Amino acid sequence: MKKIAVQGIVGSFHEDAALKYFDEEIEVIECKTFTKVCQLVDTDEVDYAVMAIENSIAGSLLKNYQLIRDYHLRIIGEVFLHIQM
Repeated sequence: MKKIAVQGIVGSFHEDAALKYFDEEIEVIECKTFTKVCQLVDTDEVDYAVMAIENSIAGSLLKNYQLIRDYHLRIIGEVFLHIQM
């Protein structure tokens, strides 16, 4: 089973995105910050991470782009979620 790091808790939009992207059973690893998400990938404690890099309200999440660069991560896919609040 793949371990997937997400910022937030089970039930968050990041978990929704992970479940939508990975077409198999996964273990979601909850992280308090996007930095922690990247650290877990960097130390091979998880297989993948799901991170928002844009949203329709805030636009581009520039800090997350910087984390991707700082940790030498690669974007391998994208998920579009329709969020209703």
